[in-house]
Amino acid sequence: MVLGPLNEDVTDEQVLRDILGGDPDRELLEFAAGAGGNRRLLTELALGLAEEGLINADDGVARLAERRIPARVTAHVKRRLDDLSTNCQHFLKVAAVLGRTFMLEDVSRMLDRSSASLLSSLDEALASGFVVADELQLVFQSDFLIQGVVESIPAPARGALQREAMGHSGRPAEAADQKFWVPERPLWMTERPAEPSTGAEEDSGEVFSRSHGLIMDGKAIAGIRAAERILASPGISVSARLDAEASVILGYSLLGMEEAEKHSERILRERRAGQDDVAALMALTALSNARWRAGELGEGLSLGRAAVRYGENVDPVWRLHFQLALAGKLANLREFEKAESLIDDAETGLHGLPTRIWGAAPAAMRSRLYLQAGRFGDARRQAELATAAADRDAVPILRPLAHTVLSTVALYVGDLSTAAEHLKRAQSEAATEQAVLYSAQYAWTDVRIAVKREGPRAAVELFADRYGRLPTQRSLYIEDPAAAAFLVRLALDVGDADLKRRVLDTVDALAADNPGISVVSLSATHANALADGDPAALSRIVAQSPDPISVALATEELAKIYGTKTPAKRRNITPLPADSAAAAPEDVTPQLNTACWAGLSDMERRIAYLVSVGMTNRQIAKRVHLSAHTVNYHLRKIYRKLGINTRVELARGAATYSSRAAIYSIEDEGNPGHGTPGSEAL
Repeated sequence: MVLGPLNEDVTDEQVLRDILGGDPDRELLEFAAGAGGNRRLLTELALGLAEEGLINADDGVARLAERRIPARVTAHVKRRLDDLSTNCQHFLKVAAVLGRTFMLEDVSRMLDRSSASLLSSLDEALASGFVVADELQLVFQSDFLIQGVVESIPAPARGALQREAMGHSGRPAEAADQKFWVPERPLWMTERPAEPSTGAEEDSGEVFSRSHGLIMDGKAIAGIRAAERILASPGISVSARLDAEASVILGYSLLGMEEAEKHSERILRERRAGQDDVAALMALTALSNARWRAGELGEGLSLGRAAVRYGENVDPVWRLHFQLALAGKLANLREFEKAESLIDDAETGLHGLPTRIWGAAPAAMRSRLYLQAGRFGDARRQAELATAAADRDAVPILRPLAHTVLSTVALYVGDLSTAAEHLKRAQSEAATEQAVLYSAQYAWTDVRIAVKREGPRAAVELFADRYGRLPTQRSLYIEDPAAAAFLVRLALDVGDADLKRRVLDTVDALAADNPGISVVSLSATHANALADGDPAALSRIVAQSPDPISVALATEELAKIYGTKTPAKRRNITPLPADSAAAAPEDVTPQLNTACWAGLSDMERRIAYLVSVGMTNRQIAKRVHLSAHTVNYHLRKIYRKLGINTRVELARGAATYSSRAAIYSIEDEGNPGHGTPGSEAL
C-alpha cells in the first residue's frame, strides 16, 4: 500500500487546523514537518496529538503541550510496514538503523548480499513511499517513518543492528557510543534532527555570538542554523564570518557528526591557521579531538597544541575551547600540572571579560582532572560547582560529565545510592535533544556501578546489550588506563575468554600505535600482567604508573598472588623499630586509613603499596630506584601521616584503599569499611 498524499491541494496547516480546532503555531508546524509532507502521516499525527492530550488550543491557536510523537503515528507506520514483503521489511529495518540517509552498499554489506539482489526490495521500498532517491544516496521520506521502522525492531536486535551498522557505515565509532549508551534515545534523534527556530536576531549584544551561546547551552542544532544564516547573509564582517564558521564546527563536533571533520578539513585546505582565525583554530581543535578518540594520540596532541599556540590572542570565549580540549588530553596522559595550568588560563580569560559567563566550564574540566589524579575531595567540590552553576555561569553541555565525576567519587567511597543518583542525572540530560560533551565515562560508570551492586556478570550482560562496543572502544582506555586491567580481571572471574581477548587486542593495538605514550603502554602491560598472573609486571605498574587507580588495582592483584604463594609466617610484616614512628593506637580503623591515604605523596603511596604485598625495604628500593635508607625515611613519614606504627596496619590501610578501585564483590551500603561522602578523605 502506497503512503502517498491524500489530497495535494490541502496544506499541512489546513489539515492541522481542521482536526485540532485552531491555527497551528510555528512550533507545531515545525514539529509536523516530521511527516515529510505525507498527508496520511500528518492526519495520524494530528489525531494522535488530540487523543493523547498533547495539544493546548487557546484563543483559536493550537500549541504543543509536549513535543512527543504519539503512539498512533508509529502504529500506523508499523501497519504499513506489515503490508510489504518480508524481504522489503528486512531491507527497510537494516536501512533505518543506518540513519535517515543511507547507501545501498551499506545495506548490502549488512545483509551479506549483493546490491543487485536487493534491487527488487529497493523498488518496493521506493514504490511504497518509505524512501526516496536523492542523487547518490537514499533517504527516508520523513522522521516519523524512520522512527516507526526502528521501533518495529525488537529492542535487543535493535541495539545489535545499530552497533553493527556503525561498522559498515562511514560514521565515526565514537558517535555510535555517544548515541547508544542511553538506550531510550532513538538513533534518528541525533542523526538528522529537525531544524528548530531560534526566535531571535543573531546579534545578541553579548561577549559571545548568539550561535555560540546556543551551542554552549546544549542547543547545537539551533546554534548551527543560526550560524548558517549569518554565513548566508550578504556583507557580513570578517569577524562575524569566522565566528559563525567556528560555531558550525563546534556544534557538529558536539553532535558527533562527521560534518565537523568535513568543515574543518575544508577550512584548513583553503587557508592556514592564523592567530586571529577562530574558525581555523576551532578546525584544528575538532580534528585534534577526532584523532585523539580514534587512538592517534601523537597527531591529536600536535593539532591541539597548535590550536592553543596560535590562539593566544583570540577572544577568551573561543580560546576556552582550545585550552580545555588540550587540558583534557594532557590529563589523560597524567600530565596534571600542565593540564591544570591550561584550565587556570582559560578561567583567567573568562574572568577578564566585562560580564561573568561560563564559570562552570573550568570547574567541570578541573573536576575530571582531580578525579584522574586521585584527589577525590577536590574532584567532588569542583563537580558540585559545575552542576550547581546557574544562569550565565551554567554550561549545560558539561553537566553530564560533572555528574559522572560525582558518581565515580561516590562509587569509590562505597556510596552506591549517591553514585546511581548522579549517573541517572547524567543519563537524563544526555537523553534529551540537547548536545553534551561526549565521554566514554558515561557508559563506563554505569558498568562499574552494576558490577559493584550486582557482581561481574552484570557487566557481561551490559556488554551483550547496551554497551557492546565499549570493550573495544579506544577512547575508554585513553580516558581511564585502569579500565583494561579492570575488564581483564572481570573476564577472568566470569570465564569470558572472548571479552579478555577483545580487551587485550584493543589495548595492545593502541599501545603499538602510540609507542611513545607511557600511560598507554603501561595500561597494556597491566592488562597482560593480569591475564598472565605476572607479579613482576604488576610490581612495575605499582612503581611506575602515574595513574593512582591502576596502582591500586595492581596492588590488590599482587596481594592476591603473594597471599597464595607465600606462607604467612614468611611475610615481612614485622613492625619497624619503636623510634621509627610516633605512637598510635594499635587498632586503626579502615575508614581512618582511607581518610589519611589521600595525604600521601605518589612515592609514599607506592612504597606503602609495595610494603603491603610483603616486600622488604631492600626489594622496594630496587623497584623505585632509591636507596634502602631513603625507603626507610619515607616509611617513617608514611607512619606519621597515617598515625600507625606497624606494617600490618599499613597493609590493612593499603588493602582498604585499593579495594575502592578494584573490588566488584557485592557489599552492603553503609558498611563502615566503605567510608562516606562526609569523611575526611573528601
